[in-house]
Amino acid sequence: MQRQIMPSNLQEGAQAAGRAASLGLSELAALLKIDFDGFGIGANTSFTLRRVQQGMALYRAGDQFGPIYAIRSGTFKSVFLDENGSYQVLGFPMAGEVLGLDGIEAQRYRTEAVALEDSEVAIIPFPRLAHLGGRAGALQQFVYRLLSRQLAREHMQMWLLGSLGAESRVAAFLLIVGARYARLGYSDTRFNLRMTRLDLGSFLGLTQETVSRALSRFHDAGVIRVHNKEVKIVEVQELHQIVANARHSG
Repeated sequence: MQRQIMPSNLQEGAQAAGRAASLGLSELAALLKIDFDGFGIGANTSFTLRRVQQGMALYRAGDQFGPIYAIRSGTFKSVFLDENGSYQVLGFPMAGEVLGLDGIEAQRYRTEAVALEDSEVAIIPFPRLAHLGGRAGALQQFVYRLLSRQLAREHMQMWLLGSLGAESRVAAFLLIVGARYARLGYSDTRFNLRMTRLDLGSFLGLTQETVSRALSRFHDAGVIRVHNKEVKIVEVQELHQIVANARHSG
């Protein structure tokens, strides 16, 4: 299987961050792709970088709330566990996204975040960020935009699960993942699905078998090419049409 080639600008950024132990406030804003014009505010503020190995939990449900985390590289799965031990995958956060916001209200994390590959996060002590935000309007807007982005993502998930059929959910998911990779400078039509089919089914509200059948049908129809975890979207418009047809039929 061919390895994805990281664009040179991202490669240089990865090497630079590998040498650094922390990110400054402006670097954090750039990572999260949030405009921040509060230069000079907390000029000495920095956020420690932490590596998380594949399969390791960054935090677990019920842990005391502490920091939130900005993903610098890698992919996670966000999982909700009920009292019976059953789990529901809530999403697959990746580079440029934030983990841990669910712990703000109850001061305990409601979910757990598990690395799907070797990853790196910036640790953001939330009380410290909120304190700085209270002193600076620009930084306060920064925090609000983080919260708003999380809300928008949850609304997208509700749409994905509530208004589409099985195959169209899988089609929409592939398009959404492609768009997320594109924002990072990668190809939006060729990428790796880091999650298992079981976890993908949990997220989409489908069985593992249903997910596998949908991917196989798309593959056989020439819409995508699948090899292990690598997906290549061959007919982007066809995937859009599958989603559009499902919405119109609903």
